[in-house]
Amino acid sequence: MRGWDNMEYYDSEMKRIGDYIKVKRYGKKIRKRDTSKKTKAERQVEIMKVERDSGLSTIEKMIKIAILKNNGSKEREYSKKEKREPKARKLTMKEKETFGDLMDMNFKLGDKYVTLTYAKENVSLEQASRDFDNWIKRMRDKYSDFKYLAVRSFQNRGTVHFHVLINIPDIPTGELRNGVFQDIWGHGIVNVKNIYSPQFIDKYARLKNYLIKNLFEFKADKRSFGKRLYLQSSNLEKPKIIKGNYTEIMESLKNLEGNLKKVDGYKITVDFLNYIQFTTFKIMWFKNEN
Repeated sequence: MRGWDNMEYYDSEMKRIGDYIKVKRYGKKIRKRDTSKKTKAERQVEIMKVERDSGLSTIEKMIKIAILKNNGSKEREYSKKEKREPKARKLTMKEKETFGDLMDMNFKLGDKYVTLTYAKENVSLEQASRDFDNWIKRMRDKYSDFKYLAVRSFQNRGTVHFHVLINIPDIPTGELRNGVFQDIWGHGIVNVKNIYSPQFIDKYARLKNYLIKNLFEFKADKRSFGKRLYLQSSNLEKPKIIKGNYTEIMESLKNLEGNLKKVDGYKITVDFLNYIQFTTFKIMWFKNEN
C-alpha cells in the first residue's frame, strides 16, 4: 500500500474492524480532494507576499489574493446566513456508514442497549438533551467512565426518547430489579438489554438496522433540523480508511495472517458512479500446528 496517499485517483476504500475487512468499490475513479485549509493568519501572510511580489501584474495579484481570501469561505458564508427554514432531510449514505462504523468499532455482544423513556408529555429536544447529559454524568459517577452512542426518536405522543449503546458489561441484576438504575434516569421507564446480534454482516445486523431506521426517521422530522444526528462520547474509536486501487487493495489482503472468507456482499446502482459494490470478509485465523 506504499505510495497510495500520493495517488490522485482511487476506486476503492478498505477498512478493518476487528476480525472483519470491509471493501467498497466504485464504478468510476474518484479524484482525491485537497482538504487542506489555511488559517486566517496563514492566509494573511500569503496575501502580503503576493502584494509585495514585483513580478506579478496588478491583475495577477488580484486573482491570487481573491483565491486566498476564498480559502475557507464556505464556513464564513454559512455563519452569515440567516436562520434557515426547518425542513425534512434524507439520511445520507455517508452518515449511515459513519454511524455503523462507530457501532462496530466500539460495541460488542454483551454490552448494553438502553432505552430511556419519559413519563411526561411533550418534552422538547433541548430539554431532553439536558436530561441526557445529566444522566451520563450520574451514570459515570456510579459506573466510572464508559463509551456511549445514542439515537433519539419521537414517539407517537410527541415526546422524544433515547436508544443508547453503552459498554458497561455488568450491571448488577439487583440494581435493575430494585429501581436503582431507573432512578439514575429519573424521568420514566428504563429498559436494558444486552446487545443481541452480530453487527458486521449488514443483512443480519438487526439492532444496527433498527437504529439506522430511527436515524432516518429522526432526520426526516422537521423538529430535528439544526440538531446533531446522534449523540456520542468523545472516546469512541473510528476505523482507518485506506483509499486506493481495487486490484492492489485485494492483492495486499493476501499478506494477512489467516484466510479471508467472504461473509457479505451486495451492489447498488448510483448514477454518478455507475455502481458501488460492498464486500465484507472475515479473517479466519490459522490454527497453531502442533
